[in-house]
Amino acid sequence: MRRLSLILCLFWPLAAVGFQIDTFRSGMTREEVKAALKSYDFERVKDFSPTTLVAYDTPERASHRQFIFDFCNDRLVGLAQEVAPSLRNLVIIVNNYNERYGQPMRVTAATNVTSIGERNELAFHWRNGPDVIGVRYVTTAPVETLMLLYESPNNCWQIPR
Repeated sequence: MRRLSLILCLFWPLAAVGFQIDTFRSGMTREEVKAALKSYDFERVKDFSPTTLVAYDTPERASHRQFIFDFCNDRLVGLAQEVAPSLRNLVIIVNNYNERYGQPMRVTAATNVTSIGERNELAFHWRNGPDVIGVRYVTTAPVETLMLLYESPNNCWQIPR
């Protein structure tokens, strides 16, 4: 019994670890996420796959609102949030994350060619306990995207992806 108490004391804090972005927190079920999304008034909420839920506004709205939720065993383990893409926004976000989490654990700069042309990516990843927080800026002419990424450890894939 004493051994069980010791194990619970050691691992109890890990249960509270996870990201919380606005009303979304790691560990939520798909149904809890869908219920929380109702207050955001997205134009569309779609089950993209068994592990992915996407909420977004159409391009005509020009709000740049898009959330991508990733689930493992019906629990939220990843959230990507689109932000209006600009170099200014990238610099502000990276500066804020550097102040909060220190220097990134990984920086990636990559270029490759896809079927629609050249794709350039600059990504930063920080560790916050066992979670990974990322910023990804991607350009594929004529489209640019800036995404904020939040991932929790899970048994479906290794983070960061």
